[in-house]
Amino acid sequence: MNYRTLLFFSFIACYTPAYAESCWISGGNLNLGRANIQGSSIASTDISVNCNSNWNQTVSYKFCLVIDSISPEGQDPRQMINYDHYPAPLLNYQLYYDAARSNKISNSNTKSSAVCQTFKVAPNTGNPTSLIKLYGQVLANQNPAAGYYKTNSVNMKLYYAYRYGLDAPSDLEALSNEQDIATNNLVVTTNYENSCLILTASDIDFGSVERLNSNLSGMGMIQLACPAGTNLKVSLDAGNNALGSQRRMRNILGHYLKYNLYQKPNYSTIWQANTTYSVTEQRIPVYAVVPAQSIQSIGKYSDTITITLTY
Repeated sequence: MNYRTLLFFSFIACYTPAYAESCWISGGNLNLGRANIQGSSIASTDISVNCNSNWNQTVSYKFCLVIDSISPEGQDPRQMINYDHYPAPLLNYQLYYDAARSNKISNSNTKSSAVCQTFKVAPNTGNPTSLIKLYGQVLANQNPAAGYYKTNSVNMKLYYAYRYGLDAPSDLEALSNEQDIATNNLVVTTNYENSCLILTASDIDFGSVERLNSNLSGMGMIQLACPAGTNLKVSLDAGNNALGSQRRMRNILGHYLKYNLYQKPNYSTIWQANTTYSVTEQRIPVYAVVPAQSIQSIGKYSDTITITLTY
């Protein structure tokens, strides 16, 4: 009897793939608080970045954050939108890398000016977190409709590169690495106040004269700052030296000069004291006339008018 023994030889070929370290970024919310014609306070939020550790050696990362404002469009300035009105008004804001607002956050087209950070990850420490602090502010000198403003689509892109050991890649290496980009979204919000301000009220100076044989005229300007569409009413009081309805300026000796205030440049409509008038413009001219009269004594004559804004 013949016995045959079969020998089976097997070989399993294995390979170990090259391990690539990686980073990822969290989404974020940046609430800019309350805003008005003077803008908003500077606000900030932290964006979390997590990066892999290696099992036996330090990994040094360099990462650079850029932000693209997609909806509404606009990078400098960036914009938020309010859907409670039609057409929907826009509100300008800006994002910064620093609290001093000296470095605006770059977008993809201007990434060469991005501010980058180094993050060293010790061996076998999991996926530690590093924070990127963002700053934002609503820009001043805007008066859109009051209400809630937000962004629809703001895309954060984290360009990064890494090296094993303690020497981190350069900013240029990170920014030119199109293979390793982590992305997420940022939502920016604010509430534009339904409030008004009297920004300025310019003085009216009639100059210097020796006699008042003819009328003197002058003009001042009241500058308001209110959300678009606000119903405005303004009143001027009689001043500090009035006699009945007649406004008067006074000098240090207690002598007076009469004057009148008007709403129109042809002096047809007087500003009655403590009477409320509706206005449609936020720049309100005030026309003034000192009529011809005798001057009892030399010196500086002045008066102060109080403005009341109702809205």
